[in-house]
Amino acid sequence: MSNSEQKNVITLSSSAALLVEYINYAINTILYQRDVSPKDEFVSVSYNGLPLFVSNNYTTLNRIQDVLDVIQPLIALPIPDLGIHLILMDKATGHAIERWEFVIHNEDLAEPNRKPSRKNTILIQHEIRQLMKQITASISCLPVPPRSGFGWKLSVSDLPTWVTLPAGWFRAPRDEIYNPQQLELRSFSTGLHQMETIVTYREDKSR
Repeated sequence: MSNSEQKNVITLSSSAALLVEYINYAINTILYQRDVSPKDEFVSVSYNGLPLFVSNNYTTLNRIQDVLDVIQPLIALPIPDLGIHLILMDKATGHAIERWEFVIHNEDLAEPNRKPSRKNTILIQHEIRQLMKQITASISCLPVPPRSGFGWKLSVSDLPTWVTLPAGWFRAPRDEIYNPQQLELRSFSTGLHQMETIVTYREDKSR
């Protein structure tokens, strides 16, 4: 197998790594674009050729990484769908205003001996770039941040009952959003998993 062919072989573990990397950068982008955290807590980086901002706040980074460390090994398990939610809440009331959902679909659970994907990684990177651009552009459609500012939390959905939750985790109902509107963004696939990104937000009738 040539070097170029090896680069285009995507295993379950490398597919999971690609998805978790995307979720990490997407969450950081949303926290930056929605003014959830102070702008001076972010530094400029390049991701798939795109200039983005990621937090350099130790607490923020740990909160994100703690969830992603749990999610990554679960992606390779035979779970049909797995959702990671970023909830933005009004700090004053605690009410959910936005819910960003990163939904991972296992594309071929019926195959007992799943073969690696040979989808071109350059194509995957292109699809992710287009999605990241769309996340940034979608901010103009979303409600004005509350005067008190945003709080945020991460949650996980669709975990089967046979999956043991880490200490301190619990299964909870989805945060309800009053008068919800929904925007489905682009999806991308690694050949083994499909990633969908959806934002549900409270309609701002004053706009």
